Amino acid sequence: MNKSGQMFLWTIAVPICLVLATSGCATRRYARSQAHQEAGKVNQRVSQVEAKTNEKITFVNNKLDTDISQVNEKIATTDLKLGQVAGTAQQAMAQAESNKAGISQNAAAITTLATGVANAMNYQLVEKGDVLFGFNKSNLTPEAKAALDTIIQKTQAQPRAVVELLGFTDAKGSPSYNLQLSRRRAESVQRYMVLQKVPLRNIHIVGLGEEAPPAGLEADVLAANPNATKRERDRAARRVMIRVYGAGSLEGTAARSESDPAPDAATPAPDPPASPDASTPAPDPAPEAAPAPESAPAPGPKP
Repeated sequence: MNKSGQMFLWTIAVPICLVLATSGCATRRYARSQAHQEAGKVNQRVSQVEAKTNEKITFVNNKLDTDISQVNEKIATTDLKLGQVAGTAQQAMAQAESNKAGISQNAAAITTLATGVANAMNYQLVEKGDVLFGFNKSNLTPEAKAALDTIIQKTQAQPRAVVELLGFTDAKGSPSYNLQLSRRRAESVQRYMVLQKVPLRNIHIVGLGEEAPPAGLEADVLAANPNATKRERDRAARRVMIRVYGAGSLEGTAARSESDPAPDAATPAPDPPASPDASTPAPDPAPEAAPAPESAPAPGPKP
């Protein structure tokens, strides 16, 4: 190829290379520009996502904090209620123990009351005695009053004592007169006891006259005097028997006037006290017949 042809080729190739070089630089700048733009968009999106993520994380954290606070508050409230329930339970248990103690005390009081009622209804003989009277007499002798004073002291020591007075006579005189006389004798003893502050409502009297001689009279007289005459036995029959009953298991001792025979130790204690209108005991064998009443004794020494 000649020089003119080479020059021509260079003339054509150089511009083309320049154009191509220029185009390549522009393309790189464009690419870089596009890359920067895309990077900016990516960064913007990343920032947006990060912001949203942070916002969500903040929301979640706040919500968790709120929920945890609510849970803690509920736990604290529950603990407080549990404490209150525990306190109430302790109070209930203390009240139950107190009620149990009260029930035990009430049971003991009921038992004591029942025992007291049983004892109050269990009347037993706590004191007994006798006072003697002169022939056809119903007035009290000094010896009889002294014996009564001893019985009255022991009666007043029993706040709920019940006193039985049983009047008797000997077999001399008519039965009707002797019945009235025996009651007058019992009334004399009753009157004296009332004057000494024994409540009248606690005294029950009955006159048995000659129809029911005192229980154990024969044994009493013979124990005092084995050779006692009929006159001495009649004298011992002119008496008022006194029986004092009280609630409890006390044992009484007899109080007697100086002239009263000793009681029969083998005589059993009587049944609980009877009311004033109690039926009259069955009479012993018929008493000795008497030709004249006590108000009109035959001449001679008095029995």
